[in-house]
Amino acid sequence: MFPKMIDANLPLTADEAVDTLLADLSLLERNHLAYLSEDELGLINRMVGHQIVKDFRLWSGNESLLRDCLDAIADEDDDELDPTMVIVRAMWQKLQDTHVLRLVK
Repeated sequence: MFPKMIDANLPLTADEAVDTLLADLSLLERNHLAYLSEDELGLINRMVGHQIVKDFRLWSGNESLLRDCLDAIADEDDDELDPTMVIVRAMWQKLQDTHVLRLVK
């Protein structure tokens, strides 16, 4: 059997997956996501996790991305994490730095 070919456009790390997803979101969508609480991320993951798996071939040939997500899970002490949640959480954390207004004193 021939080895699976990886599409050159597929993200190979969680950070690359985050950048790909954020590039597809409007400013309004990024702002809405940024203002969610961390507890609400599970709902987002349930809504988009399957699409992340499908689009990024997470369980079907993109071993590099899967390995990066599993390494991130190993670094956390959270039984609720799965590879798609690693990506969703990383996206949310990035938006916390770039899209949440902060009070300046």
